[in-house]
Amino acid sequence: MEKRSSFLVKFWAARVKAGTRRPSIGYLLRWAVSLVLLVLIIFNWYSEIPPHELATRYAFPDSHFMEIDSMIVHYRLSGRGEAVVLLHDAYSSLHTWTVWTERLSKNYQVISLDLPGFGLTGPHPHRSYSAFMYADFLERFTQALRLRRFHLVGNGLGAQIAWVYATQRPQRLRKLVLSNAPGFEQKNSSLLYWLARTPIVNRLLRRITPRAAVRAFLEKVYADDSRVTDALVRRHHDLLRRAGNRKAFTDRATTGDNRPPADLVENITIPTLIVWGAEDAVLSPEYAYEFHRRIRRALLRIYQNTGHWPQEENPEQSAADIEAFLEGRF
Repeated sequence: MEKRSSFLVKFWAARVKAGTRRPSIGYLLRWAVSLVLLVLIIFNWYSEIPPHELATRYAFPDSHFMEIDSMIVHYRLSGRGEAVVLLHDAYSSLHTWTVWTERLSKNYQVISLDLPGFGLTGPHPHRSYSAFMYADFLERFTQALRLRRFHLVGNGLGAQIAWVYATQRPQRLRKLVLSNAPGFEQKNSSLLYWLARTPIVNRLLRRITPRAAVRAFLEKVYADDSRVTDALVRRHHDLLRRAGNRKAFTDRATTGDNRPPADLVENITIPTLIVWGAEDAVLSPEYAYEFHRRIRRALLRIYQNTGHWPQEENPEQSAADIEAFLEGRF
């Protein structure tokens, strides 16, 4: 009994002595990092927003909704005349074409839509996000609207969809406009895409959505950071939280290498205009000249003091140029 008591006294004495030791730097760093991560998660954890709630905030008076491929597709149909279909970039929505729609709809029937995985349309039911899927989806969409021939305009991802569609169905198009189009850039896997392909982490990305990250993305897209307003950040952040859109992002990351061969652009035969922002930090303007060289008789316009979305940052000049091109005055 005395031996046992002596052992317990020594044991607790050692525990007390250990507890009074100064914690190691490594120990403190681990706790500090854990605390910072916990705070970041708590303050950047956002729930999804139901589509009907977002529709009350972001639908237009001339908005329409159509069921295609088990998706309720949000689109705008404005004006009368020859049809002009506008395709937005990744992480954007049909709102990007607001100024263009107002101007072009005076003489054309302007149709813009939220592509699958973005805006009010939401995710694709089969989690398919290749350029070829989008081109097939565009055909079903335009057929549903009973468009025989139309002008096609795309920016960023929308431009990639547009040039793929133009190589597959040239007989359906009158003229083609490619704005800051992907195709010839080197394959680049960013940290965000790597995280989106990482198990467990990609699940967290479906809820953790810092407003600061949205603002940083927009400031990269725009040449002039002062144009990135709180209202712009709020709309992009809200639409990203549309039910299923953040999961669509992680799903797209798994199809990031499924790019169409850039050599296909050499098969484009319809009249084409290429427009680009000289300060594009997403896709270098050098690729504008590559598209211009590869597409026979293509026209080219470069905008100074403009980034990746000319239709937003230089809307009046770019809309005037597109109108002149469609009318044969460019």
